Amino acid sequence: MSVFTSLGILVLAMLIQGFLQTSPSIFAIFYHYASGKTSAKKADDQSLSFILGVEIATATIFLITYFIITFFAAEKIILNSIFLWAMSGLFAALAFFTFFFYFRLGKKNRTTTKLFISRRMSENFLYRATHAKNRTDTILLGFLSSITELVFTLPLFIISSIEIIGLSPRFNFIFIILYIIVATIPLFAIRMSFKTRHNLAEIQRLRVKRKLFFRIIISAGYVGLAILTFLSGVIK
Repeated sequence: MSVFTSLGILVLAMLIQGFLQTSPSIFAIFYHYASGKTSAKKADDQSLSFILGVEIATATIFLITYFIITFFAAEKIILNSIFLWAMSGLFAALAFFTFFFYFRLGKKNRTTTKLFISRRMSENFLYRATHAKNRTDTILLGFLSSITELVFTLPLFIISSIEIIGLSPRFNFIFIILYIIVATIPLFAIRMSFKTRHNLAEIQRLRVKRKLFFRIIISAGYVGLAILTFLSGVIK
């Protein structure tokens, strides 16, 4: 398998991870309410706890996936062409889903960024975001917000683990750390927006304006992964 193909897959996986919107949506709501209930310093400290929760979730799931894939690769159980072609099909399906259903459709949702999650789950996150009181609450909120998108991120962890294993061992955990950093960049961007005196309404308007862009980037990323993963199966 070409090193450039592997790097292309890793870059696309990180790109998709960086543009997923569930954690940023919940984080923006949380920061807004935290700023209204506490001092700016405490709200900022709590925001870092939320980000830590996302990092813990991403690192935990990625590492578990990586070690499982490493075991299977050593035992030669999976990682053959058929498995890669199946992953390619999965990415193609995710590309279709994210373009048409990741953001809720309909006339009422044109001016919002409502996501695929159920109304009950959305209300539960809203309650948690508005009632988080301490560091434990905010870490858990960040953790759960990241887990919510597991259907989109787990395939990314799997294919990234496969490609990382195929590269030089000394770079393995560097790529994992880089992946975790990329996953939190949107949260730090929102945090900086609040710190520079922007409010939730302004952030939300910008996210609505960029909604089509997010759909295209995420879907195109999955299409790219489908193609590269299929080619990896052919080469293999």
